[in-house]
Amino acid sequence: MSSLLVRRRGKKAAKPAELPAPADGASSTGSPWTGGPDQPAAPPAETGGDGDGESSPPQVVEWSNGPALATKAWGAALALALLAGPAALVWTALRPAPAPVSAAAGTTSTSETAAAGERAVELVESWLRADSNDQQLLASLTSAPVGSLPQEGLTIRDSSVAQAEQTDDGVWSVTVGVDVAEPAPGSTPPAEDDAKADKKEAEVSLVWVRRYFQVPVLVDRTDTEWSGPDLAVTALALPAPVPGPAAAAEPPSLDYPETISPTSAAGQSVSGFLAAMVAGDGEITRYLRPETSIAAVAPAPYAAVAVTGIKGSHEVTEDPTDGDGTHALTTVELTRLDGEKTTAQYVLTLVARDGRWEVAGLEPAVRIDTTPSGTDPGIAGE
Repeated sequence: MSSLLVRRRGKKAAKPAELPAPADGASSTGSPWTGGPDQPAAPPAETGGDGDGESSPPQVVEWSNGPALATKAWGAALALALLAGPAALVWTALRPAPAPVSAAAGTTSTSETAAAGERAVELVESWLRADSNDQQLLASLTSAPVGSLPQEGLTIRDSSVAQAEQTDDGVWSVTVGVDVAEPAPGSTPPAEDDAKADKKEAEVSLVWVRRYFQVPVLVDRTDTEWSGPDLAVTALALPAPVPGPAAAAEPPSLDYPETISPTSAAGQSVSGFLAAMVAGDGEITRYLRPETSIAAVAPAPYAAVAVTGIKGSHEVTEDPTDGDGTHALTTVELTRLDGEKTTAQYVLTLVARDGRWEVAGLEPAVRIDTTPSGTDPGIAGE
């Protein structure tokens, strides 16, 4: 009886991994389907029991137990549904509550840092510019008492966050750097009775000095299920003048031991490439290695480029072998559109092909000499 059921319902197609291997002599690269890639395979011919090789038509046999089986199937489905109801209730009661939707830890930390930095910069700027009429403004930015303010605020520019770190109690310590217009060193402030008369002279002698101020900021973070973190920011104290970040005791040495002449073949390629890139002088693609994509700056910000020095990581020759290369730290003098000049530096990758040097890359950073002190560079790493 089971064989008749299979024949009536149709045999389930085999998965690709279950398909039989092609018969001997069949092409190994062709599809296992005999009807082509878009056609199903023809079913194998059924042979009759008499062995004559002729296929017989499928038999149509009535099956009288169909209604009984359908009734049993419906009964089993109903019983499963009744059993599934209590089980679903138990699962609902025992399963853990879904975790609230919130931002990732890294995103949250970044948002808190940004919020603390923004409030610190805002407070420092307002505090430096404030005069005696700005009590209410400062009170809106900090929970600390404002205290006394000068009759005239300072002139500032270019404020930014120099450092931000979170203490153990969760308070952010933010250091803000800002340029402040101050009297030039050695100049004497005018006496009080002569302040108005000498005010103009004092303003002329002002210079820009970079100053740093530290502000403690508390960021309260409240997670909500749908909107994510909600931040409340409070500056806990007035700005405190502090020293700026210390500079490195000794800068590292750069890894460009070779000198490349600007008039050499490699130097001429560098000069032509930079002139095309920032001065619009010539076609930039003629200096690029195949499959290297570097676009010229448009519109060109400079009128001319003059290469004043090139230091290479490897030696270059006038007759290079294909594949020879070097990293070139290039110092250039740029002529602005108004005729003024300024100095800049680029780091390029040069690779030889067909006897000439081509630009294979514009590097984002310089190379640092990592050779231990007192080690011969020629044998380092051996």
